[in-house]
Amino acid sequence: MTSFAASQTLAAASTSWLFTGVGVVIVAVLIGAFWFGSRRATRKPMPPQEPQPGADSWQPPEASQGSARTDPDRRA
Repeated sequence: MTSFAASQTLAAASTSWLFTGVGVVIVAVLIGAFWFGSRRATRKPMPPQEPQPGADSWQPPEASQGSARTDPDRRA
C-alpha cells in the first residue's frame, strides 16, 4: 500500500466521522427546537370560552351584513 492510498483512506475515515458528527448535531438541534416549541405552545393562553357573536349562525358573514349582490342600493 502506498502512502497516497493510505492518506486517502485516512481522509475518507475522518470525513465520515465529520459527517456523522454534523448529522448528530443537526438531529439534536431539531429535537431541541421541537421540545422548546411544544413548551411555548403549552404556555399560550387558551382562547375565551364565552360564546362568540355569530357563532350559531348558518349564514356566511358577508350574507348577514348585506353584500353587493343582495343590496341594490350599494354601489361598487
